[in-house]
Amino acid sequence: MKRFFVLMVFALLLTGFFPGKDAESGPPPPSRAHSLDVPEVRPFPSVRYHLSRLSLVQVLERTGAYSPEIRVVRKKLDISYAQRTQAIETFFPSIVTSFGTMTYSGEIQNSRGEFYNIQKQQSNLNQGATLLDQPGISGFQTYIRTTRIEQTHSQLSETINQKTAQAARLYFENLASLSRVAVLKRAVRISRRILMEEKKLVELGGASIVGVLRSAHEVARDSRHLVEEEKKTYRIAFRLSQVMGVDANTLPVPEEPFILPRLYIASPDSLDRLLELSDNTRPLLRQYQKNRQARKQQVYSTLYAPFVPTIGVSILNGSLGPDFNTLTGYNQTLFFAMWTIGPGGILDPAAINLAQKQESHAKSQLDRTRIVVHRQVRDAFEQFWKSLEEEQIAVTDMKLAKLTFLASQRRVQLGVYHALELIISLRDLVAAQLHYINATQQFEESQFDLLAAVGTRPEIVRSPVPVGPSVDRNLFRFEANPSGGPQ
Repeated sequence: MKRFFVLMVFALLLTGFFPGKDAESGPPPPSRAHSLDVPEVRPFPSVRYHLSRLSLVQVLERTGAYSPEIRVVRKKLDISYAQRTQAIETFFPSIVTSFGTMTYSGEIQNSRGEFYNIQKQQSNLNQGATLLDQPGISGFQTYIRTTRIEQTHSQLSETINQKTAQAARLYFENLASLSRVAVLKRAVRISRRILMEEKKLVELGGASIVGVLRSAHEVARDSRHLVEEEKKTYRIAFRLSQVMGVDANTLPVPEEPFILPRLYIASPDSLDRLLELSDNTRPLLRQYQKNRQARKQQVYSTLYAPFVPTIGVSILNGSLGPDFNTLTGYNQTLFFAMWTIGPGGILDPAAINLAQKQESHAKSQLDRTRIVVHRQVRDAFEQFWKSLEEEQIAVTDMKLAKLTFLASQRRVQLGVYHALELIISLRDLVAAQLHYINATQQFEESQFDLLAAVGTRPEIVRSPVPVGPSVDRNLFRFEANPSGGPQ
């Protein structure tokens, strides 16, 4: 009985390690390896869009000329000029005309001292004009409107500053995305080649179906990343079209074939100098400085403009009489000056308090903006140097990854082959190349971020300078040199 029990347990263990056909769910047999395939990626970009190859100079120029946001601020500047013209117009006196009849009643006393109650309508025909002018209010308002024009000018400069920097970032983002697409397309071709080799080895009985499955998975993985990057490229191109103000059916394509590190500005070496420079050149700071100046002028207007009187002259010409048959002509000229004391005039405590509070608020906005600008300069400065350092490290990483991949390919030629080793080395090389593209993109974007933070426009007419030794584009290939060495 005991021996029977031991045999039953042993049989159950064997059943667990060697399941029957119904419980078997392993990989497909080698004969099915030929039917294993992955979907093809559709052509990119789509033929429905018109491709427009643009340089960075052209992108910045078109952004400054056609950007919708910049055009809106230009229209706002036109409004500021019209408002100043309206303020100047108040220097010219306004004219008021009048006409009508007059009715009076009361008591009169005759020569004997007797009083009589009378009520009579007097006929009155007159024409004339009253001229009014408020030189104090007109002068201060013209002064304030002129400052507002300068504020809008600064706002326009800041908008151009930010939009050109955004267009440059999108240009480099688009260029980097297209570069990543090129790398991923090559990765898909190489992974497909590995898949074909694995299928041939399976047919010859020299490899396992696991290698085919791993290779097919790598093709699908690289294809998925490729489609994701192409989708991202469309989105970036549409955003760049919107910033430049061009038709959405036109896809801007950088004229550069591949993203490489370039210096568009002189390497900044002093952060304190950049902070000092931003205080003088950043349009955003000038905008808030002019806003505070206008608020201070409003305080002066509230305090001192009411002391300047409203001056005027009234000229009246008409006829007066008991009835229209006995009208008597007359002429009347009156010069006058008026002051208002209280609300809306001299010693208006509510208006004075409001103007002072608005001036204090404008000062707080200026102080806050200066802190924000200095933080942007510091951040862009550090990003510039750190992204440059990251780019230099990424070059070394990419070179080592390529040497590893080429060594794996060499092992294949020598017959020491394992699919997983080649797939991992390919994945590492692709990751190193993509990381290098990202580092280069951040480095070039950081330059224009620094320019925008300081408030200086780039000298885009000169050619950019390569960073250090030029990076060979062959580093982004997956093959060796014809001479046998790595590229």
